[in-house]
Amino acid sequence: MKKIFQYIILVIATIVAVSCTSDIENTTVKTGKSNIQFVVGDFPTFGDSQTRAVGTPDEGKISWEAGDELLLEVNSRTLGAKYATFTYNGNKWELTSGEPAYKEDEVPFIPHVYYAPNYKWESGKLTLKEGKVPGMDEYIEGTAQITPNGEGITVSFSNATRSYSRLRIATIPNKAITVVTNKFVPAQGSGPIEVTYSLTSDNNGNAFLYGNFEESSSVTVKYEGTSLAAYKFSQATVKGKSYALDATVVSLADEAITFEQIVEAVKNEFDAGKTNINLTLAHDTDSTVLDAIHYGLAEAGYCSINLTLMGCKKIPSKGFMSWGMLKSIALPDVTEIEENAFSGCAWLQKVVFGNLTKVYGKADINGIFEGCTTKDIDLVLSKDQKVMNGGDIEGGQYCWTPDNTENYRGSDDHNAIEFLGYKFKSITCE
Repeated sequence: MKKIFQYIILVIATIVAVSCTSDIENTTVKTGKSNIQFVVGDFPTFGDSQTRAVGTPDEGKISWEAGDELLLEVNSRTLGAKYATFTYNGNKWELTSGEPAYKEDEVPFIPHVYYAPNYKWESGKLTLKEGKVPGMDEYIEGTAQITPNGEGITVSFSNATRSYSRLRIATIPNKAITVVTNKFVPAQGSGPIEVTYSLTSDNNGNAFLYGNFEESSSVTVKYEGTSLAAYKFSQATVKGKSYALDATVVSLADEAITFEQIVEAVKNEFDAGKTNINLTLAHDTDSTVLDAIHYGLAEAGYCSINLTLMGCKKIPSKGFMSWGMLKSIALPDVTEIEENAFSGCAWLQKVVFGNLTKVYGKADINGIFEGCTTKDIDLVLSKDQKVMNGGDIEGGQYCWTPDNTENYRGSDDHNAIEFLGYKFKSITCE
């Protein structure tokens, strides 16, 4: 006669007490002649993110949740290895695939039990699920014991170790982001390699990567093509340790927001020690809003701030005039820029534009980069950007408009590293 685990009931300790049997409320289910008890200890947490912590520490996953799976190998002398998957439904663990069977008079053993959400059993081996790649989730091996009478199973991760670190990315809640890694060794993967991940942040704005970053490795976080954060590791990450990367965005798009509130919100970002500041603005942002942002950054030193402004479509005349704190600026949604927009931004090193359709001012007369040394600036344009032709006069102003028949990328202007009549250090199209 075989024992087959038909229904498995979750038995879990409190988050604080991990292995005290007296603190566990046991529940049993009758199967054949025996009562089988399935006891699962607490989920093994990483703990607080102490390295480059972002705001309030977030431990990430700290307990078992509906949909979690445990992958068990049950081995007996007579029947050999059997493989099973148990899934937690929010109340109890249930056998959802496989058949962990063994003879009535034989006590088997469990050589392996895994929490590995990216993987499944296939022909007795752990293989990646469709659409999954290493590094997107945990890969932890626990221990499982069967009582001498064969009527109880205890699963524990209390002594489990992780051979990898975790990177917590704090960003916009419930959004799809792209994370580009370099010299990264994913959990249960090979490396170091360059991998691009498509992740979705949770309700708290967190997304996670699991693996080890080597010394001088890097990670870049993008939202809809806009870079929110980039970091280069000065030393390798430590196994079993959690790290945090700030890719948060502050929304200032509310129509009811006041000048003072904008100043305070931006100043709070600066006072928190941030040099990469990401803001979402209304599409019709005007000079008043930009002035408020400028006030919020009034105490920043020269060439110290990397500013990203999402949402706004138009930059008014002299919008960033004499913003000496700017090291880089990204305007991914802007389509129109008026005269002298960046005049006097003498320390700019990088500028990112969206798909421009109107730019006012000649390079030598009221141009948008009047007074800037563009030969020191790396310019990034949209991959859809067209060649801009100057000479149109609109409202008495010199105006650059796109040639809808010719892409900028690969054009003569691109090859000459020239745009809007200016020479740049480099020009790339993404």
